Amino acid sequence: MTQKHLPITGGCLCGAVRYEFTESPVNGGYCHCRMCQKASGGLFTAWVEFSPSGFRFTKGEPKLYRSSEWGQRGVCSTCGSQLAFIYDEDPVPVIMIGSLDHPDDWPLAQEGWWGHAYVDEKVSWHVISDDMPQFASNYPEIPQEQKDTS
Repeated sequence: MTQKHLPITGGCLCGAVRYEFTESPVNGGYCHCRMCQKASGGLFTAWVEFSPSGFRFTKGEPKLYRSSEWGQRGVCSTCGSQLAFIYDEDPVPVIMIGSLDHPDDWPLAQEGWWGHAYVDEKVSWHVISDDMPQFASNYPEIPQEQKDTS
């Protein structure tokens, strides 16, 4: 694999919102829930998660839309690109991998990454063909001590 681009940068389709991470992602996965399907207009969302340090918006900020009881989606108010999901208890956004400038740098099939959530809600004709774990609903809770060692 080629050299990964650091810092990790990305943004929306029109360029009105840009962001930067100075550290590599700590996790990633796919969500097949109906809410993510509707929000993205696709069959699922693919995302990466970062540690709390080293994140900043470098141009503009996304408009936040409360899509659930536990979080908000960040979208560009100009072009509508979905950029992030922000959990209420965690200010660091989960970033949609398609909004990264170099998404090929961060393949989701990495050892220890979460896999596929809400496969019980996936579109029936979509076949998941990788070996990542699959969960009928949300990902299992990860003990804090395991998170701290990642």
